[in-house]
Amino acid sequence: MIVWLASYPKSGNTWLRLFLKSYFSNIKNNFNLGAFLEENDLRELDINYCNYLEIVKNWRTLQNKINLNGKTNLLKTHNAMCTINKIKFSDKSNTAGGIYLIRDPRDVLISFSKHLGQTYNEVLNGMLDSKNSELATDKFGKDFRKTIMGKWSDHYNSWINYKECEVLVIKYENLINDTNNQFLKILKYLKKIEDFEINHKYMEQAIKNTSFKKLQKNEKEFGFEEASKHSPFFRSGKCGQWKTKLDSRILIKIEEAFKKEMKLLNYL
Repeated sequence: MIVWLASYPKSGNTWLRLFLKSYFSNIKNNFNLGAFLEENDLRELDINYCNYLEIVKNWRTLQNKINLNGKTNLLKTHNAMCTINKIKFSDKSNTAGGIYLIRDPRDVLISFSKHLGQTYNEVLNGMLDSKNSELATDKFGKDFRKTIMGKWSDHYNSWINYKECEVLVIKYENLINDTNNQFLKILKYLKKIEDFEINHKYMEQAIKNTSFKKLQKNEKEFGFEEASKHSPFFRSGKCGQWKTKLDSRILIKIEEAFKKEMKLLNYL
């Protein structure tokens, strides 16, 4: 079965996966870490991934294939938990749980703009677009539409309102400021789905192994496959950059568009 590691881009998803990889490398477990919609899976099933609706039609087939391994699959996704052409992204036949990472959209805007090499206004237009998508590049250098994210608020609401399993919501800011307790909460959530040993010593070591400074250092020395040509992947990781980086016009736009969700999350 699948446990989704879901988020809007630049919200801590990669950090979470690296922590889990480090932790589970030390203990006996039945977890498999990966990402959904890998090019190899699309090719193996002969899916015309250049047509996004063909990917949508095969969401369940792809998940069924992944779940044949008999493991609990921790899969990264930036997809909204949406329904397109009456086809659900996932359901209880394939999904056992989800961990949803959320970050202040004002900081998401800054980090995502650096990653994409776009202006703040260009990225904000995407975050306000109900058809906003994530592009990927295949091994031949061809771009294709990989996931549907929609508006930042739509994405968040799609996951917190998913009722077919418990979805654990973790704020990026809490991961930064209360790292040990937040990662412990994540491990306890996963233990309810697939029993394993929670070892505090290994957890603390995994946190050290994936500290932001260490990840930055490793990226400088060895590179990082998810980095873009525009910016290092582990660029800053700080909270509250919007206070000095964004002008009032952009702040008004983003705060008015996402007022309900930002108030609920205590960002406003």
